[in-house]
Amino acid sequence: MSFVTARPEVIASAATDLAGIGSNLSAAHVAAAAPTLAVLPAAADEVSVTIANFFSRHAQHYQAQAGQAAAFQEQFVQHLSAGAGSYAAAEAGNAAALLQPLAAIGGEIQSFLDNALASFSQLLNSLAGFLVPLIREAIAFSTAFFFVFVLPTIEIALNILVSL
Repeated sequence: MSFVTARPEVIASAATDLAGIGSNLSAAHVAAAAPTLAVLPAAADEVSVTIANFFSRHAQHYQAQAGQAAAFQEQFVQHLSAGAGSYAAAEAGNAAALLQPLAAIGGEIQSFLDNALASFSQLLNSLAGFLVPLIREAIAFSTAFFFVFVLPTIEIALNILVSL
């Protein structure tokens, strides 16, 4: 399976470049038309006139072919530009079609996350309501324990050391 990647901006740039090339070629054809369509014979003899007429006819055929090539090139540039625009429009339509379901899913995900955040917030508030009084009791108990048991024990130990 082969994959084709098309970038509309690159195609449009190529079409612009081709249009510029076509303009330059047309200018060159116009500049070459006058000296090649009317080739003057090198001399007044019949052979020189025949050769000059041959080159003039050849120049006429060349100019006719160049005109057809210019028309083809112009048409090609138009089709290339239209194709780039069509491709860009199709891509935009496809992207919009893909984003619509994602927008609905995005709304569902946002709702889920909002509900989860609210539930988590309630859980933290409940834990805080339970833990804060517990921590206060622990601090009060440790303070009381310090003053009732630890401080008198330190005082007794110091008295023993002083009496030695």
